[in-house]
Amino acid sequence: MKSENQKIRDLIRKYREHFKCSRKEIADLAKLKETLYTSIEIGTGNIDFDRTASIARIYGLSLLDFINPKQKIPEIEFLPAATRRVVFENKDKQFPSSNINPNLPEKIRSILDSRQLPQQFTTNDIKLLLPQDLQKVIARSRIADTISRKGFEDIVEVGKIGRSKLYEIRGNL
Repeated sequence: MKSENQKIRDLIRKYREHFKCSRKEIADLAKLKETLYTSIEIGTGNIDFDRTASIARIYGLSLLDFINPKQKIPEIEFLPAATRRVVFENKDKQFPSSNINPNLPEKIRSILDSRQLPQQFTTNDIKLLLPQDLQKVIARSRIADTISRKGFEDIVEVGKIGRSKLYEIRGNL
C-alpha cells in the first residue's frame, strides 16, 4: 500500500509527464531549485505543503484541488500563461516516461539470489547492482517498498546505518 507521500510524488510526476515537461522546467515554473524538485519527485526529498502548493499553482490549482483524487488534469487552455507557454513548446516533443515497468521485484529477487550482496545490506547496495538505466530512475525508497511486500519474507530489517535501514536475508541469521 502506497504512503500518502508516495501518492503525492506519483501525482507530481503524472502531471509533469502529462504535459511533457522536464523536471527543470517544472522546477523553474514553481520557483524551486531543480535538485529540490527532483528529490521531491523521486522520493529522496521531503514533501511539504508549501512546496506542493507551489507545484499545484503552476497548473492553476490550489493545493487541495491538486491532491483531490477526483481532480482531473486541467486542459492546456486553463493553465497559467507561463505554464501554457512551456507546454506548447513541448507539445510535439517525444518524452520518455519515467513510469517504465522495469519488473523491479524480479530484478531485486535475481540480485538477492545471485549472492552478490554482503550479508547485511542496504537498499543502496541493491540499487548499485541494478542495470545502469534503472539506477537512474529507481529511487531507493521504491526498492525499500518492494522488498517489504509479499514475496520477500526472507528479508528482515536488522538495524540502521545512518538513515538507511540495514537488511539481511533470513537464512543468514
